[in-house]
Amino acid sequence: MKDKIKHILYDLENQGWSVAENFFSESLIAGLRDRLYDFKAKGILKNAGIGRENSLHIQHSIRSDKISWFDEANLNNAQQEYLGIMQLLQDAINRHFYLGISEFEVHFALYPPATFYKRHLDQHKDQDTRVITSITYLNENWQKKNGGELQLYLNNGDFISVEPVAGTLVSFMSAEFEHEVLAAKIERASLTGWFRKRN
Repeated sequence: MKDKIKHILYDLENQGWSVAENFFSESLIAGLRDRLYDFKAKGILKNAGIGRENSLHIQHSIRSDKISWFDEANLNNAQQEYLGIMQLLQDAINRHFYLGISEFEVHFALYPPATFYKRHLDQHKDQDTRVITSITYLNENWQKKNGGELQLYLNNGDFISVEPVAGTLVSFMSAEFEHEVLAAKIERASLTGWFRKRN
C-alpha cells in the first residue's frame, strides 16, 4: 500500500491527477459493491443534486446518478476498511503537500443505464474546501463496450478517458480539472469522495 500511495503522490505533484489501477483488493471492492446494492434494494439511494445547502437542487439534464453518503453511525466492515485506507492516503498527502486536509467525505454513486454527469468542476463558487477529488470504481468485469468513462479535461486542452474498472482509484485536484461521466449501457457503480480542508 505504501508504494501505491507514493505513486499517487508523485502523480499529483507532477501532473495534478492520478489513475491507480488495482489500488484496492478484490475482497474490499466486493464488500463495498454489496453494500451499495443492499442500499439500492432498500430504497436508500436518493437522486443526486447540484449545488449545496439552500441552492441544492435536482437537475437530471446535468446529473442523473443516485447516491448515499457514508453515515458514520452505520458503517459496515468494508466501509470502515475503505475509510482506513483513505485516512492513510490523507495523512500521506498532508505530509507531502502541507495542504491542511482535515476530513474526507464520500458517497456511493449508482448510475442507471444511459445516465451521466455533464462536464463540471468539483468546487463550489463560494467555497474552496474541496481540495482533492477521489473516485473509486466498483464495477466487476467491466467491458470497454459498456461506455461510462470518466473524462478528465487537462489544462493543455486535451483529456484522458478512464474506464470505471473495479479497484481503480482516480485522484485529482478538485479546483483544477473539469470532468464528466459519460453514459453507460449498463449500471455503473462507484464511490466519490473529497479530501477537504476547514472552511
